[in-house]
Amino acid sequence: MNPFAISGLLNFISFTILGFFVFFKNPKKIVNKSYFLFSLSVAFWSFGYWQWQIAIEKTEALFWTRFLTAGAILIPVFYFYFVLAFLGLLQDKKKKKILKIGFVLSSIFFILNFTPLLVKDVVHKLFFRFWPEPGFVYPFFKITFFVFVGYAFFLLYISLKKSAKFRHNQITYVLLGSILGFSGGSTNFPLWYDIPLLPYGNFAVLMFFWAVAYAVVRYRFMDISVVFKKTVAYSLSAGVLTGLFVVLVLTVTNLFSAFADVSSFAISIFCAVLIAILFNPLRNKIQSLIDRIFYKKSYDYYAIIQQVSSTLAPMFELEKIFQFSGNVIYEAMGLKSVYLLAAKPEGAYEVVYEISLKKDKSRKKDVPVKEEKIKISEYAGVIKFLKSSDDILIKDELPGYEKLLGMETIEQIKKELEVFHGEAVVPVFIDNKVSLLLILGGKISGDMFTDEDINLLKTISQQTAIAVKTARLYSEKVRVERLASIGMMSASFAHEIKNPLTSIKTFAQLIPEKYTDVDFRENFSKIVINSVHRIDRLITDLLDYSSDRMFMGVSSLNITDVVDRTLNEVKTTLELEKKNISFEKNYKKVKIDILGDESKLRQALVNIITNGCQAIPNDRTGILKVDIYPNKENVSISVTDNGEGISSENMPRMFEPFFSTKTIGVGLGLAITKKIIENHNGRICVESKLKEGTTFTMILPMQNHGK
Repeated sequence: MNPFAISGLLNFISFTILGFFVFFKNPKKIVNKSYFLFSLSVAFWSFGYWQWQIAIEKTEALFWTRFLTAGAILIPVFYFYFVLAFLGLLQDKKKKKILKIGFVLSSIFFILNFTPLLVKDVVHKLFFRFWPEPGFVYPFFKITFFVFVGYAFFLLYISLKKSAKFRHNQITYVLLGSILGFSGGSTNFPLWYDIPLLPYGNFAVLMFFWAVAYAVVRYRFMDISVVFKKTVAYSLSAGVLTGLFVVLVLTVTNLFSAFADVSSFAISIFCAVLIAILFNPLRNKIQSLIDRIFYKKSYDYYAIIQQVSSTLAPMFELEKIFQFSGNVIYEAMGLKSVYLLAAKPEGAYEVVYEISLKKDKSRKKDVPVKEEKIKISEYAGVIKFLKSSDDILIKDELPGYEKLLGMETIEQIKKELEVFHGEAVVPVFIDNKVSLLLILGGKISGDMFTDEDINLLKTISQQTAIAVKTARLYSEKVRVERLASIGMMSASFAHEIKNPLTSIKTFAQLIPEKYTDVDFRENFSKIVINSVHRIDRLITDLLDYSSDRMFMGVSSLNITDVVDRTLNEVKTTLELEKKNISFEKNYKKVKIDILGDESKLRQALVNIITNGCQAIPNDRTGILKVDIYPNKENVSISVTDNGEGISSENMPRMFEPFFSTKTIGVGLGLAITKKIIENHNGRICVESKLKEGTTFTMILPMQNHGK
């Protein structure tokens, strides 16, 4: 079997498989039907070509010649039909009329094909045993062939200049494959008129097959979605390579056996050695080429999924969620822009985050980009589409939804997307409602959105939905807790302020009557002053806790002196209140320097010491121990009382604001103390045993500890 017969066999198998595959993927679409008819006409011609090349008898060769010519007659008109369907030009009356003329001419040529008017005879030419001789009508068929094919090329070229980028890629591969395929097939014509040009171009016919196959896999040509696994691709590449080696062996064997008188066994041995040397390197090269063509990625799919899952999980701020989701899609897919729109209470969708290539460039130049706030109505075509189909909207695939949505809605969607220069819309559903819209611009590379892109977008959409819902629940929980905290604070302050205000009110009411009573004036004056001080302390505590200000003034302090002065102050207060509590100082009078605000640190110490004193029952001899332990980096100040202790249930809440186990106070003392210590880059901890006592330990960094 010569190489030309092999080319016919390969073309027949390839176009038959691809034709049926395209048809059964979507048998109702005109473009799929038209491609199926075109593929069958090429397969028809290829099968006849194969049989003609291996024919032994003249009558047999003439039959298969007319058989392949019948296929060749159908090729141009079916190709023209396919191009019109692919470009959406079948509604054009002028082009539809030309197509009808093509079918009429093809029918005439088809009938004449079985007479000597088209194929007169088969004769010996060059090394071909039988080669056809043209009849009188054959030149007219050839002119018709090139006119229809050439006009189809022209239409593809015109559409190429006007098309969007990914549509542009589809047309590019169809046009390029067509030029190579038809140019290769046309190498059969010269020998009909005794021009000694061998039809090796038959192998180039396969280029059209590969161009269409690539467009299907890479650019979802004819709306066909194919997941082309690497293992399948590698297996096919190995099979093709093996087939090529078989063709090489057969061709070399025939040539050498005929012209060099070399035995076929010796040639087979030589070829076997050659295959053993070349097979693996060539296979690796082909697999590398497949990776670059079919599996080129600008992102690692699984790494992105893992990043999205781990990053969104702990996020509770909506703005950060929007920013992260938009940035991930924008950067991973190399997009021109991403707009994120959120549903508003009134029903419209407003832009809450945006990023674009234009903005990226402007940022580098430090020039702000101002754009008007744009919205999408709840009655927009985009929303209508997403409610009828919860899938991702791809602008270029909208014609396929004409029956579902109607042409008017499709045109409306296109106009809505033009505002954003959008090519795709990814919905984010929360509780079965479209809560967010991700409107994506086209890829900078010009590639269309692949199946892997679609899967990634769906996953990010689902993860974003979970994160947004969690953030909203968290926000609601915080709001409820804040309201509860405000309620608790209000109740505590109302309770604490009510008593001193009652005293002040009583004094104000009685003073007109008892102004001359000196004892009354003196006693109640003291009560009023104490009540005002009490209210002042409550307000001061609240301001201290809510203030973000760290220190009034930072200076170098000897913490031993600070503790001494604080203990003396508290001791004086206790003596005035006639409390039976003694102090034990378990530290030496050594200089331990720290950096801090003395007034704030004394306030923290007073809170801790006062807290310890209040925990000691009146019927018990109170002992308060103070220890100072310096080490290389920190100094620890411990205050231990022998009071009632703290229960295990209350221990986790000791530093919560407005939590108190005492009958007086609003529960801000320890919360303020903790804040002061932490503002000094320190920490505070507590240990306690019921009926035995409690120890509070403050740990502060020493000055110049690293030197």
